[in-house]
Amino acid sequence: MPVLSTPSDPADRLLGERIVLLARELDDDVAAETCARLLLLAAEDARRDITLHVLAPGGSPVAAMAVHDTIRTLGVDVATVAVGSLAGPVPFLVASGTPGKRLARAHAAFLPTADGPVRGSHPGDVRVRADHLAGRRREIESLTAAYCGAPLPDDARDRWLSAAEAVTFGIVDGLSEPRTETDS
Repeated sequence: MPVLSTPSDPADRLLGERIVLLARELDDDVAAETCARLLLLAAEDARRDITLHVLAPGGSPVAAMAVHDTIRTLGVDVATVAVGSLAGPVPFLVASGTPGKRLARAHAAFLPTADGPVRGSHPGDVRVRADHLAGRRREIESLTAAYCGAPLPDDARDRWLSAAEAVTFGIVDGLSEPRTETDS
């Protein structure tokens, strides 16, 4: 069996294929790592697409906005692929990919809310953070409406959407087709 000369961490190996994997609860550290990977790939080749595979179960609206801003300012197309169950502000990240290049796997599920954790040790800290998060929620809802072509219906935030419904609501552009035996 040949020995691979690439890094052993699968996420690092995917970078060679211009794929970034966001596969953990989205917090500030995960956002920083994701942004760094996106920036690295854009700097390496400003003409080739980057693919962001998203299978994060939810997370912080503030962290989501950091990844969003990076995606939208890279200067390269970012294809997004939704995998698994995405909740909170994470579906917004999928919607913020390059139009025409936003996909969902057939069994992806979406709960598109902008809610996230409010943390703080002092009651005043909690209020300030809650106010900040409320502003982020409004921004995320406004940007999601822009990326989807219309605001999501109110009931879209109260239930899990299937991948096909995500296409209908404009969160993604289509479903990722399964491989066939004729694919190489």
